[in-house]
Amino acid sequence: MSAPIETLNRRYADLLGLCDQLEAVADSLPNNVSASQCGQLTIEIVDLLALTHREEETILLPLLAASSRPELRQLARRLREEHDYDDDAVIEVRETLLALAAHHPLQSADATGYLLRSFFESLRRHVRADKDLLAIISNLTP
Repeated sequence: MSAPIETLNRRYADLLGLCDQLEAVADSLPNNVSASQCGQLTIEIVDLLALTHREEETILLPLLAASSRPELRQLARRLREEHDYDDDAVIEVRETLLALAAHHPLQSADATGYLLRSFFESLRRHVRADKDLLAIISNLTP
């Protein structure tokens, strides 16, 4: 496996770890939220997602876009659109985590839990799909 793909796989592992931490926060609502954990997540999540997206756009998307298969080229376009959605959603998650860290939630515990779960489940699906694409591409290239 090439070094860039290994780097991308490490980013995916890091993102999945953050998803686990977000799930722990959601599970701890409403009474057992760790302010320090929320504070740490606000620092990590936006930067890690942006870094992963940049690496995908440098490594994965060009491979898809260069494919002779139209469905893979279409996937490259769709993934770019998903990055925009993720970038918007992570800002809302960050604001929610900042409020939890300050012990001033922006919404009910149920709404906060739903927001976090929607985000981390979507991110997990995105990572799994991208890892599958890397495996497909690895099998297509000599």
